[in-house]
Amino acid sequence: MLTERKVLCYSVVLELFFGITGIMVALYSDSSAVLLDGGYSLLCTLTMLANVKVARLVTLPVSAQRPFGSATLEPLMLLFESLILLALCSLLLSVATYQIVRGGNLPAFDLALIYEVFSTLVGGATAMTFLYLYRKIQSPLIYFEYQEWVVDASVSATAMVAFALACFMGDTHPVTPYIDSVLTLLLLVFLIRLPVATLRKNFRQLLLQDIAEPGLTHALEQALAATATEIGLLHYRTHVICLGRWLWVNIEIGVPTGKSTLTHDDVHLFRRAAEKKLQSQAKHFQLNIVISPQRSAISS
Repeated sequence: MLTERKVLCYSVVLELFFGITGIMVALYSDSSAVLLDGGYSLLCTLTMLANVKVARLVTLPVSAQRPFGSATLEPLMLLFESLILLALCSLLLSVATYQIVRGGNLPAFDLALIYEVFSTLVGGATAMTFLYLYRKIQSPLIYFEYQEWVVDASVSATAMVAFALACFMGDTHPVTPYIDSVLTLLLLVFLIRLPVATLRKNFRQLLLQDIAEPGLTHALEQALAATATEIGLLHYRTHVICLGRWLWVNIEIGVPTGKSTLTHDDVHLFRRAAEKKLQSQAKHFQLNIVISPQRSAISS
């Protein structure tokens, strides 16, 4: 059976192949667009090596050394990956701008075209495979890899079209020297969206501000409302946030001071209702129930 670790290892090997091949082709062809494609793949390889380790750590149970588990490792790693990709984009932005100012660049378009055709076909097939695997395994790391392969295949397809056009026009056309540099700038505009979006999302997770999807929260509240009516519980509220693949669920039960009829069995029944609903919605979750005196109105 395919496990998350095996899938990530497969991605590492394939990304490493495209990264090394892309950089070699970029050196021989003198294409900054191919360098962007290969460099992007190589950086993804290096960060995925760390992700393979993180994928194991985040599922370990709590212990004396990790009383809250390792849920924050996943968003932290994805945040670092995004920063590295942004640094690569900034570097190549400077190179492409310099080439345009200096009158463009004439790489070996035929060699670059062969590489981009192969990269487009393999990258597109890999992206679809990872989307299928994510639906079976439900791993944020696999979904991030799927996004990277979609981006990689899209970059390769765009470069393939541009290089084919350059080969058709020939080196003597006045536009041809600018194709590689302008293409690099356009690809950077497209590429930068993924690391920026990932950076924003995982930064919010580290700040404990990434609220769960409304559909999941609504389903949980409906399940709790039925149990609350059964045990006569009037005041409670739920907070659900995302930390990587983990859902952190805090339920605060408000009881009137000195007048509560809430028993231990009632709380256990309430917890079981929440756990049953969460188990149907998420593979990894942490549920905490807090009982506090009701000093002000707490609505469900």
